[in-house]
Amino acid sequence: MSNPPKLRQLERRETDMVLRWQDDTEQTLTYTEMRYWCPCANCKPRRENETRAKALRDEIDRLRNEKPKAENVGGYGIRFTFSSGCNSGIWSTDRLHAIATGSPDPDSL
Repeated sequence: MSNPPKLRQLERRETDMVLRWQDDTEQTLTYTEMRYWCPCANCKPRRENETRAKALRDEIDRLRNEKPKAENVGGYGIRFTFSSGCNSGIWSTDRLHAIATGSPDPDSL
């Protein structure tokens, strides 16, 4: 989607979050899936080939699935802070929308 709707509300639950958009759609996104698609410079290259991507997925699956702290970053993104694992990524709302709606490559944003 080239022009995703604006995020209206983010409801953090224990193991996932509900994203509600201005167009009245909503998606549920697990923290495990979100963490896999971390946009930081350390995590993104780990998805560039199948072997490294599987190792990243396995590493994330071993982490506790927990509700992170969330803080707005400027007017474009959200930083999620977990007690373990990577905390470097800043997720744009466009990226969250792409992940939640099953975009084949959220890294292309």
